[in-house]
Amino acid sequence: MPRRESPLDPGDGSLLRFAGDLRALRERAGSPPYRQLAVRAHCSAASLSVAAGGRRLPSLAVTLAYVQACGGDVREWRHRWQLLAAELAADAAARRRALDVGRAPYPGAAAFEAVDADRFFGREALLDRLVSVLAERRLVIVTGPSGAGKSSLVRAGLLTRLGWSPAFAAAAGDGDGNGDGPGDGAERPRTGDGVPVALLTPGERPMEAYALALARLGQSAARATRDPSGPTTGDPVLVVDQGEQLRTRCRDAAERVRFLDALVALAACAPERPPAGPAGATQAGCRVVLVIRSDQSGPLFAEHPGLAEAARHAVVPVGRPAPVELRRAITEPALRAGCTVEGALLAVLISTAAYQPGGLSLVSAALAATWRRRSGNALTLAGFQATGGFEGALARAAETLYDGLEIADRMLVRTVFLRLGAELLDGGPLGAGGGTAAAVALGGGPMAGGGGTAGEVAGGEVAGGDEGARTPLWRAEFDGPGVPEVLERLVRARLVVVDRDTVELSHYALPQAWPRLRGWLVEGRGASGELRGLTAAARGWAGAGRDPELLYRGARLEQLMRRVADGELAATGIERAFLAASARAAATDRRRAQRQQLTVAGVAAASGALLALAGGSRIRRAWRW
Repeated sequence: MPRRESPLDPGDGSLLRFAGDLRALRERAGSPPYRQLAVRAHCSAASLSVAAGGRRLPSLAVTLAYVQACGGDVREWRHRWQLLAAELAADAAARRRALDVGRAPYPGAAAFEAVDADRFFGREALLDRLVSVLAERRLVIVTGPSGAGKSSLVRAGLLTRLGWSPAFAAAAGDGDGNGDGPGDGAERPRTGDGVPVALLTPGERPMEAYALALARLGQSAARATRDPSGPTTGDPVLVVDQGEQLRTRCRDAAERVRFLDALVALAACAPERPPAGPAGATQAGCRVVLVIRSDQSGPLFAEHPGLAEAARHAVVPVGRPAPVELRRAITEPALRAGCTVEGALLAVLISTAAYQPGGLSLVSAALAATWRRRSGNALTLAGFQATGGFEGALARAAETLYDGLEIADRMLVRTVFLRLGAELLDGGPLGAGGGTAAAVALGGGPMAGGGGTAGEVAGGEVAGGDEGARTPLWRAEFDGPGVPEVLERLVRARLVVVDRDTVELSHYALPQAWPRLRGWLVEGRGASGELRGLTAAARGWAGAGRDPELLYRGARLEQLMRRVADGELAATGIERAFLAASARAAATDRRRAQRQQLTVAGVAAASGALLALAGGSRIRRAWRW
C-alpha cells in the first residue's frame, strides 16, 4: 500500500489552494500511486509529490505533466499556474522592494529617462545618427511605431549627449509635475560641450507647455552668457516628446496649428548666440527635435505642410533593434550591476523582442521582474519563469487596464481585441493549442515569440520566425465611435502596437496569456468570421471603385444589418458605407421590382382589354353577316 500524503499546512493561501486542487485532481483519477503516475507523466515520482506538497510552486513542466497524467485540462492548469506564478512573484517583489530601490539595472515597461543614461545600451549607432542629423538640420523628426524606444533614445541618449546631467534631470521637474525637464529655478550643471536643453510633452494645451519650455531655454541661455567660465557650445535645443499627443489629446485644431507654426518658426531663426535675458532663446531660435509616433506623423504632416517641408531629409526612423543591439541592451546593464544573464534566458528574450512588434518594452519589464528573482548574481530562465514570464506580465497589464475602464469602454475594448485576435482563431497560437509543455517550459513555441531555437538565438542569429502569418490590420478598421480613444489607452498599456496605417497585438501570446481575451475569441468565433468576410467585401468594393455589383443583397445583408444594429458586430467606416450602399441598392432593387411588377400588371390588363375589344368586334361582325 502506498503511504498516505502528509496533510497540507493549515491556511488558505493561493499556493495551498493550488496544491489542494492538484490532490483533488489525483483523487478523481482514482488516487494512483506516485510511481504509477510518474510512468504516465514521464516525470520522477518525487517531483510529482513535491508539486502537490504546497510548500513551493512546482515548475510549469512538472505541473502540466501531473495534470495530463491525471486526465485534467492542461490548458486550464497552464493558465492557473501562470497567474499563481505572477502572484507569488509580485509578493516576493514587494518583500524585496525595500532592498532593491534604486539598484535595479532595468526600468521595466517605462521608457528610459535621463537618469537611466548609465544603463542605456544597444542604440549607440542610432544615437550617433540622430546627433549627426541634429548637427546639420535645425528641425529633426524622430518617428517609429509605438514601443520602438523613441522616448528612451531621446531622453536617455540624446539629452545626455547634449550635456543634460542625469543628476540634474533627477532633481529638477518640468514645471507641470511630469518630472521630465528642468525647472525654472534649477541650475544646470556644465558637462563637456553642454547646450541649453528643454523637454516638453504637448498634452491637452501644447502652447502652455511651449511657453514654459521657452522660459527655461531663455534662463539657461542667459546663465550661460553671464558665466564666462563655462560657455555653452551650439544652439539651444527644444525636444518635444510624444508629439502624437497633438492629435490624441489636443482637441483644439487651431492651437495645434499655432504650436506647429511656432516650432517651425523657432527652428527657422538665425543660429546666433542668444543674448542675455529670459527671451534670449526665442530671439535667436534653437534646434527642435520632434518625437512622434509613425501612425500620427502622416496626418500631422498633411495638416501642416510647412512642418513636412521644414523636416525634409531630417527624419530619423526608429525601428526594432537588431539582435546584436538587444544583446547589449540586456547584458550590459546587468554587468554594470555585477550580474550575469543566463544563456537560455538571453535566447528567449532576444527571440521574443526580435519577432514581436511590442517586444522591447515587454523584455525590459521581464528583465526587471527577473532581476528581483535572480539566483545570486545571475538572471536565470528559472527566475524568469517564476515571475510568470511574458504571459504573466501581459495578463497583469491587460486585466489592470480592463478593471479601470467604464462599461462602455469595456465593450469597445472587446470589439478591438475581437478584430485583432480574429486571425488567431484560424490556426494561430490560440487555434493550435499553443505548443507542448516542454516547449513552453523552455521558453519556446508561440509563447516565447516564435523564432529560432535557443542555440540559434544564443549564437547571435535568430532563424526562422512566423511573422509572415501575422498580418497587421489597417488603422481605418478602428474608426468607430469611441474606438480611437480606447485604442490609445491600449497603446499606452503596451498591449497594442500602431505603426503608420496598421494596428496589431504587441505580443501574440496575449490571447493565451489573458483568459478574458481567450474567452472573447472563443465566444465570438462566428461573429469574427462574419466580420472578416464583411471587411474583405468592403475593401474589395472600395478597391473596385465602389462597383454596385459587389454589394450584398438578400438574406446575408439583412442578417448583417441586424447584427450591426444589435451591437453584435462593430462595423468600421468603410464597412458601414458598404452596408449603407448595399441597403440603398437593395431598396432600389425592390422599387425597380415593384415598378416592373406594376408595369407587367398594367400591360397584362391592357392586353386583356384589347383582346376583349377585339373579341367583341369579331362577334359584332359575325352578327352582321
